[in-house]
Amino acid sequence: MWKLILCFLGLTLLQLNGIAQTPVSYVTTTASNTPPTVAVMLQEERDRFVRELKDLSNDPTVIDPLTNHFSLEVNKIQASLMSNTSLNEIEREKATRSLIYFIKELTANIRERSTDMYDLPGAIQSFKSILASLIAHKPFTHALVPIEPRRLEMLAGAFSQYKEFPLLEDMTVYKRMSASPAYILQFLESRPGFRYADSLLVAAAANDPIKVVYYLNREKPGIQEKIRSSDNLYVQQIVSLSKGKNAAEVLPFIIQLAENKITPQEILEKRLDVNEYFRLLVNSLKVARESKDSASIFLGALRNGIKDKALAFYANQINDLHNATDAVRFASVKNLRPEDLYYVITSCGEELFTSSYLGLYKRLMENFKDQPADALFELVRYDNFRTFMRLAANYNVLGDFLRNTDKDGKMAILKRFIAGIENDINSGVDRAMDIADVFASLDSTSDVNGLISAELRSNLIRCTSNKQFLGMRLYTILLQVLDLVNREDSKVWAKLGNYDVLERKSLENEKGEIVQLMLFYGDEDGVASFNNFLKSYSNDKKWEVTKNESWVSVRSVSEKPVIIFANLPLDIKEELDIKAQDKLIAYLSQQSLEPTVFIHRGHSYHLEKTLKRLKPSVKLAILGSCGGYNKAISIASINPDVQVIGSKKTGAKSINDPIIEAINETLINNNNISWTEIWNKLGTRFSKDEAALNLFGEYFSPSKNLSLFVLKLFMFNNRFV
Repeated sequence: MWKLILCFLGLTLLQLNGIAQTPVSYVTTTASNTPPTVAVMLQEERDRFVRELKDLSNDPTVIDPLTNHFSLEVNKIQASLMSNTSLNEIEREKATRSLIYFIKELTANIRERSTDMYDLPGAIQSFKSILASLIAHKPFTHALVPIEPRRLEMLAGAFSQYKEFPLLEDMTVYKRMSASPAYILQFLESRPGFRYADSLLVAAAANDPIKVVYYLNREKPGIQEKIRSSDNLYVQQIVSLSKGKNAAEVLPFIIQLAENKITPQEILEKRLDVNEYFRLLVNSLKVARESKDSASIFLGALRNGIKDKALAFYANQINDLHNATDAVRFASVKNLRPEDLYYVITSCGEELFTSSYLGLYKRLMENFKDQPADALFELVRYDNFRTFMRLAANYNVLGDFLRNTDKDGKMAILKRFIAGIENDINSGVDRAMDIADVFASLDSTSDVNGLISAELRSNLIRCTSNKQFLGMRLYTILLQVLDLVNREDSKVWAKLGNYDVLERKSLENEKGEIVQLMLFYGDEDGVASFNNFLKSYSNDKKWEVTKNESWVSVRSVSEKPVIIFANLPLDIKEELDIKAQDKLIAYLSQQSLEPTVFIHRGHSYHLEKTLKRLKPSVKLAILGSCGGYNKAISIASINPDVQVIGSKKTGAKSINDPIIEAINETLINNNNISWTEIWNKLGTRFSKDEAALNLFGEYFSPSKNLSLFVLKLFMFNNRFV
C-alpha cells in the first residue's frame, strides 16, 4: 500500500532510494582515476549549472542577474565553510559535498521544468538555512514549514549524508501527502506510526470531513483508533457528529460547531429552506475567516459546502433551464443577497454556462445601481477576488464592472489584481495570463490602460530591486503585451511569432491533404447546426459529400483537397452521438489520418467532451460554443503552438459557419490564412446586421489571444520588442 500511495503522488520508493544513494552517483574522477578535490568538483558543478541556465533563455534581462546571483551565493557559502573554524576537515567536506549535490539537484529540476529557475533564490536561501542548522546542530524543522514539496524533495537529496536525513525525508513525504490530502487516510492505514501522522490526520479531516466519517463508520479499526484519539478540537467534533444521519449537512460548519458558536439543531432548522441554509453558509464563512489560525485549515470544508450547495440549489438548475425564459430560469436566485450571488458565481464559475454566468452577473450588478460596483468587494472582504476578476475578464464584462467604479476604486482594484504574481512559482504564470485577459476586455483609450501600465511598471521596478526574477520576467512580458494591444500595429504583432498568419503547409499531411475533424452533438441545436453545415457544402462543383450511418466526409474538388470529417448528431439521450464520434475517430486512426483542424460544434456544456478528443497534431482549433475563449489555455497545454478561435460570450452557428467557410475557401484556393484579412472580410459581411456584428465582436482571432501570448512568451523565452 505504501508503494501504491507514493506512486499516486509521483514520489515512489524508487525515487526515495535514489535520493538516499545520491552521493554515490555524484562522485566523479579524473582521467587518472584520482578523485578531484571537493573544491574543484564544486567549481565544475557551479559552471555547468550556469551554462545550463543560460541555455534555457535568451533573455539577458533575467538570466544575467540570475546567474550572477547564483554564482555569488555559491561562492559565499563556500567561503563561509572555509572560514568556519568550528568545522573539522571531514565536516567541511561533507557540507561542501552537500552543496555540490544541491547544485546537481537544481540542474536536474530546472532541466525538467524550466519555471524552477525563477525559484532559484528561494531554493538557495532554504539550503543555507538548513545547512546552517545542521552545522550548528540546532533544530531546523521551523525552516521547513514554508517550503513547498518539490523544493523540499530536492533539498532532502542534497543532505542525504547527514543523520538528520530521515527527518527531512519524512517531512518531504508529509508535504507531498498534504498537497494530495485525498490519499492521506489510505496512507495512514499502512503507516500508522509515521512521524507526522497526527498532522496528516488533521489535514485529511479538513479536506474531507465526510470521508473521515466514512472511516469511522466502517471496519477500519487501526485508523479509527487514530482518529478517535486525536487531540485536535475540530477532529473531535467530527467524531462526535459521525453517527448522525445529517452529518453531511452540518459538517461544513465544523469551525463554528467546535467553537460552540452554533448547534447542529440550528443548522438543520435552516436547512429546511435552501436560501436560508445558503445564507448561513455564506455568513459562517465571513465569521470563520476571522477565526484563530488553528481553525483556518478547516475553512476548506466550509468553502466546499458553499460550492456543493451553490451547484445543487442554483447553478445546475439555471444551466438545465437554458432554454427557459429568464424569469423561470433565474427564479431560484431571485431572493438571494448580493454576497450570495457573488459566491454562486465565484464558486461555480467553471461549471456555469456562459448565459448562466451573464444572467447571474446582471442580477448581481442590479444591487449596485446607486453605489460604486467595487462596494461588492467590501461586502465580501475581497474573498475570491481574483476568481471574480478572472471570470469577469473571460466573459468580457470586466469593462462594464470598472466603468461603474470611480477612479480611486479602479486603482485599488487594479493594484490588488496586478501585484504579487511573483509570490508563487506554481501560479505566477496563470495569474499573469489572467492579467493579460484584462487587457483584451478594456477599451485601449480608456484611463484604465494608463493605470494598468503604471502599475505594471511599479511592480517591475519592485521585483528588480528585490531580485524577484519570476516577477521581473512576467511583468516585462505583460508590459510588452500591453504595448502591443495599445499600438494595434500588425507589424508589431507579427514579431510575437506571426500568429496573424497560419501557413497552409503547416496543415497539410504528406499527400498535401488538410484533414479537419468536426464534432456535433445530438440535441436540437446540434441537429440544426449539422443541417446548416451540410447546406454550406452542397455545391457539387466544389465539394464531394460521402455519408454513412455514423459520419459524413466532405472533400474539396481540388489538387490539394480539404477533407472535413463530421459525426452525425444522433440521439443524445442514448449517447449515440458519442458512439458516432468514437467510430469516426477509430476510422481516422486506422487510416492514419491526423486532423490538423479541430472544430467543436455544440453548446459549452459539451466542450469538455470535445476537448478529450484533441490531439497534438491539431494546429487550429475552432470552438463554436459560448465562452470558447475560456478553454484556449486547456488546448494550448496539449499543443502550445496551436491557434484558437472562440467567443468570449455567445457562440452562434450564424457566426461559426461563415468563419469556417472563409477559412476553407482560403485553403481550397491554396493560400495561407491571414487572420487580419479574414476578420476584415467577416466584419464587412456582418456590418449589415447589428445583432450579428455584436456577436462577431465577441469572437477573438488567433492573433489576439493575449493570455496565450503570455504563456508562449514565457515557455519559449522569446524577446520580441
